[in-house]
Amino acid sequence: MDAHYINEVLNGNTNAFSYFIRTYQNKAYGVAISIVKDEENAKDVVQDSFITAYSSLASFRNDAKFSTWFYRIVVNTALQSIKRKKRKNEVLGDYAITDNQKTACNNAIGLLEKQDLKKLIKGVFEKIPAKEALVLQLYYIDDQNITEIEEITAFTKANVKVLLHRGRTNFYKVLIKQKRKEFF
Repeated sequence: MDAHYINEVLNGNTNAFSYFIRTYQNKAYGVAISIVKDEENAKDVVQDSFITAYSSLASFRNDAKFSTWFYRIVVNTALQSIKRKKRKNEVLGDYAITDNQKTACNNAIGLLEKQDLKKLIKGVFEKIPAKEALVLQLYYIDDQNITEIEEITAFTKANVKVLLHRGRTNFYKVLIKQKRKEFF
């Protein structure tokens, strides 16, 4: 389906690009917000990414999925945005998380309404390092596999796995820290 619209745009039908915006804007926003941690900045990143994708569409090679190529643009644009703003991530204290605490967090998450869950996840993503939030977003929310995450982020397979592990650990740390009074 993407190939059809790519050909349409390349043949001069600029309105055909709206297909890509409708199809990919929500996931692109999710990827962007997981990196930049700010709604307005994430919207700007997505808009800039679509502009870049449109202007670079002729260079798209059909040996990869359009979504992978586009999410790579989103990631690069978001990382450039962070560099420009020189954001600093909150450093989390070192402490161990027990299996019982992980189970308690999982049980509590299961009880949350979908909207509350989205707000909770967004809040946690704001407090963990951008690369970890990105990999968690792509893996758990956008259903990308490790190979696709490698292609999107240009991280090595080992790095993706490490970021997933660290991201999970830091996600639990922040979650426990935020919800300790409510859950325990």
